Amino acid sequence: MNSALDDFATAIDRAFDEEDIEAINQYISEIKIRLESDMPLLERAYFHFCYANCYSTKRYIEGNIKSWSWEDKYLEKEIYYLRLSLSECKKVPLEDDSSDLRFRVQTNLANALNHVGRFVEAIESWDGVIQELPKHAMAIGNRGHCLSWYARYLYDQGHQLLFYNESYHQIKMALNIGVEDHATEGMTNWLGTLNSINDWDEFEFTPPDESRGRSKAERTYRTWCIDNRLFLNPLNDIFDKDFVANDILTFPSIVIPVESNELILPEVYGIYNQLKQEYVSTRYIIFEAIEESERKLHFSDKRVMLYDMLDFRKYRLWIEKLKMAFLSAYTIFDKIAYLVNEHWELSVKVHRVQFNTVWHNSSNRNKPLADKFLNSDNWPLRGLYWLSKDLYFKKDENQSIEPDARHLNHIRNHIAHKYLRVYEDTFVDAKSFRENEGHDLSYSIGDKEFISQSIKLLKLVRSALIYLSLGAHAEESKTRQKLGEGLIAEMAFYKVEDSFRL
Repeated sequence: MNSALDDFATAIDRAFDEEDIEAINQYISEIKIRLESDMPLLERAYFHFCYANCYSTKRYIEGNIKSWSWEDKYLEKEIYYLRLSLSECKKVPLEDDSSDLRFRVQTNLANALNHVGRFVEAIESWDGVIQELPKHAMAIGNRGHCLSWYARYLYDQGHQLLFYNESYHQIKMALNIGVEDHATEGMTNWLGTLNSINDWDEFEFTPPDESRGRSKAERTYRTWCIDNRLFLNPLNDIFDKDFVANDILTFPSIVIPVESNELILPEVYGIYNQLKQEYVSTRYIIFEAIEESERKLHFSDKRVMLYDMLDFRKYRLWIEKLKMAFLSAYTIFDKIAYLVNEHWELSVKVHRVQFNTVWHNSSNRNKPLADKFLNSDNWPLRGLYWLSKDLYFKKDENQSIEPDARHLNHIRNHIAHKYLRVYEDTFVDAKSFRENEGHDLSYSIGDKEFISQSIKLLKLVRSALIYLSLGAHAEESKTRQKLGEGLIAEMAFYKVEDSFRL
């Protein structure tokens, strides 16, 4: 980075120290003008990083930096521009980038996501920094702090202990390396809080002896899931060992009134069962499609007469599988909204339930948040709400915090209703195709990008299912506290054994 850019960033920092909102507004206008001109990718990424810092400063000046408020327009812009900056940084090979910009951006993005309750994505973002910079103290320490909050919302006490233990050792490591001055006291105090729970230096954990499967195919599949953090198991966010290779997460215990002597199982469990089954099935189909993409032509594709369009377009079974799986993953979001509407008793009419609107009065995104959410301190549930901001909706074009949101929506829309053209990445720049043509009928994408976007969507669904489960657990914990002891009778649930799934 050149000295002029450093001076610009220093000026923003000075405005932060002086709480000069007028200067910040002036810098925002100046950045907007500069970004209208051509410049190298890393320079553009730097200005988007400065953009994000300006909105973070505005949050600080107006007193929202530590707010539990569910709505924060400045924070939305901060996350959006951090993501845009990181995307631009990643287009430059690491060996060609001598700056630490991408790591600063990624750390700040993780901090912002964690603040709104999106701790699953935050952990993965911090891990991306730590993988490249193993002694990045602030990423390690913030990750450790996040894990202790994650632990608080887990309903499995065994999982809680493992998260607290990891949290303790991460924060201890960060302090030994040396964190920034403003973070030292807070991390030291948090270490003391964790020590009051247990003596973590003496804590021992022996992983259960579990297998990734009997067949090579199953072991390959479960390894792929572990490596991509795709198991519905919170432990997959901190471990990559055999014992996390299961989808253990369920809808938590809930309290329901006894209205008759008739045994009625709460339907929320059936709904969550269905969501899980759809997720794991979609996950496997995506894995299967990726595996088949490396193999020879499938026999079902043979003896099918097609015309060569002379453009390296691909027609393969694995691509059609990926399309179906992509659609299936996307539909889970609205189904999650149905469960939110049911469990939180929002009384939104069934035909109006949508993932982006269920949170608001009259199921209208332009209306205020429903009262049940407005002042709630339910961290995972707030994370689920902020996750809904990642998706693009035509009526709310400027409300997504994900630069890729419209792209994902175009993929889904063209699979479902129009024509998605998949090209051989090696020979065709599909992105340039779609940037220079209309999208009324068709939309272009490269085969490798289609795979990466499908995995990205799958990760988003997994996060949503985790936030839903832990958010419900947090709500039920409050309900139990209000009812007091001795008023609740337990009803046992039995799991469906694999041998009985006929």
